[in-house]
Amino acid sequence: MRSSVILIAITCVAGVAGCTTPSKQPPTTDAQGVQHYTGSHVSQNIVCADHPIVLEGDHTELTLTGGCRMVTLAGSHNDVTVDMGAGGSFVISGSHNDVSWRQAEPGPRPSMQDKGDGNSYHFMPGQG
Repeated sequence: MRSSVILIAITCVAGVAGCTTPSKQPPTTDAQGVQHYTGSHVSQNIVCADHPIVLEGDHTELTLTGGCRMVTLAGSHNDVTVDMGAGGSFVISGSHNDVSWRQAEPGPRPSMQDKGDGNSYHFMPGQG
């Protein structure tokens, strides 16, 4: 009987540990100054600056703020909300992603390109 109680306790602890949410990982920056976000199954806020950003994770909920200039979404099954800078560029090369965007500042409309499969862009009226 005692061994059954211990086995049940171990199973419960192992089950809880397996259900933890992955932690947000800081980006890696390559030699060209491109920031790569590789975390999957995370919800994260990302502040854009003048550096290009590549989103490589899968099954994420990401919010990008600060007038993004150059974003590439290479992952799949992501929900992304982004404030685009005037004349910026957002390219999806992954699949089954949903991108909601608004222009963060006045100026030329950003370029939104879909080079993947099953992706969608949604314009949100706002500032620019």
